[in-house]
Amino acid sequence: MKKLSILFLFLCAFLTQVSAQESKEKTVFDYSETKHEFSLDIAPIIQGNYPSSLLYRNHYVSENGKNVALRLGAIINADFSSTTGTGSLNDLNRNNQGINLYVGKEWQKTFHPRIIGYYGMDFGAGFGRNEIRNTYQGNNTINSTSFNLNSTGFLGMRYHFSKHFSLSAETSVALNFNTGTNRIERPNFPTINENFNSVGLSMSPLRAIRFAFHF
Repeated sequence: MKKLSILFLFLCAFLTQVSAQESKEKTVFDYSETKHEFSLDIAPIIQGNYPSSLLYRNHYVSENGKNVALRLGAIINADFSSTTGTGSLNDLNRNNQGINLYVGKEWQKTFHPRIIGYYGMDFGAGFGRNEIRNTYQGNNTINSTSFNLNSTGFLGMRYHFSKHFSLSAETSVALNFNTGTNRIERPNFPTINENFNSVGLSMSPLRAIRFAFHF
C-alpha cells in the first residue's frame, strides 16, 4: 500500500506537469457524447493479485449546470486454499467469499483538456462468508458470516488518454458497520455460536486505480 501511495503522489505530480505544458490543448473528452463508462480497478494487478472491483458511471449535467455522475459498483472476492499436513501437522482448508455493492454520486471539475478532478460519496452493503476446516484432534470447523453497511467519501483525479480511455486514482475515508456470527464445531464438544458487531472508521490513501472505457 505504501508503494501505491507513492505511485499516486507521482501520478498527481505528473498530471500537474502535463497541465502546465498543455494548457492550450483542445478538450479530449466530451461526456455529452460518451455518457457511459466502465472501469476496472487495476491496483490489485500491480500488487500481483486478481482484480475484483468494477465501476459503472453515468455522466450528465445537473440542473444548475454542474458536471456530475451516478456511480454503481461491485467488489467481489473469492479465495480457496488447502494445505496438506505431514507428520504431526494437520490439514487446513480455507474458503472465503464476499460481495459488496454500492451506489454513489460524484461532482466533477475540469482542470485541463485531459484532466478532471472529482469528489463524492458512495453508500454500500455487503455480505461475506468464511470457512476454516482443520484436522487437529479431529475435524474442526469455523464458519463465519457477516453483513456490512458502509458509506465512503472519496476524492479523485482522472486523466484522459483519448476520448474513450482514461486512468483515474482515488483516495477515501469510510465509515463501516459490521454484524455477523461465528459458528465453531469440534468433535465431542458443544457447538459454539458467537455474535459480533463493530463500527469502524478507515482511511485509504489509495482506494483504487481505475482504467476506464468511455462510450
